[in-house]
Amino acid sequence: MRRLVWLTVLAIALAVPAVGLALSGNDDGTLSVKGGIGKVYLNFNGSAVGRVAKGSIKVIDPNPDDGLGFSFSGCDVGSHDISDTTTICRGSNLRFRAIGGKYVVVMSGPAGIGSGIYLSAVGHGYAVLNGAGDDSSIFTDGTYSVNDGLYKSLPDIARPVTLAAPSGGG
Repeated sequence: MRRLVWLTVLAIALAVPAVGLALSGNDDGTLSVKGGIGKVYLNFNGSAVGRVAKGSIKVIDPNPDDGLGFSFSGCDVGSHDISDTTTICRGSNLRFRAIGGKYVVVMSGPAGIGSGIYLSAVGHGYAVLNGAGDDSSIFTDGTYSVNDGLYKSLPDIARPVTLAAPSGGG
């Protein structure tokens, strides 16, 4: 059963960037976060898929008529509509996808610290990454990559990252 779940997640993770590229323009960039502990804020036009081992995912969809929308799975008591445009999901083993539109996504946990944040996004806009800080004897706060670059440790203080095509067109 677990193998089927992982294969489904892998299929979605591979399909979403392809769909996102098809639905978006030439100025798109990519962002990947692996094993994040902290908070990830993403304000973009495009597509994303992600998960949080324990914490919350909030999605703001200011225009539900653009793109294919968003969905959650794993919410403790289901997702909660905060307003007409904002929905939040809390719990463990959370997953979300937001396809082909304008979205704001906030992935975090108790007291703003999310555990096990994984994110793949394609589009244009910006992100603010805020890791919990590295303690090499105990843990790392995760890594991130922009436009298929080398993975770096999440910043220890909030740092904006531009989500756009690499300069030089490739």
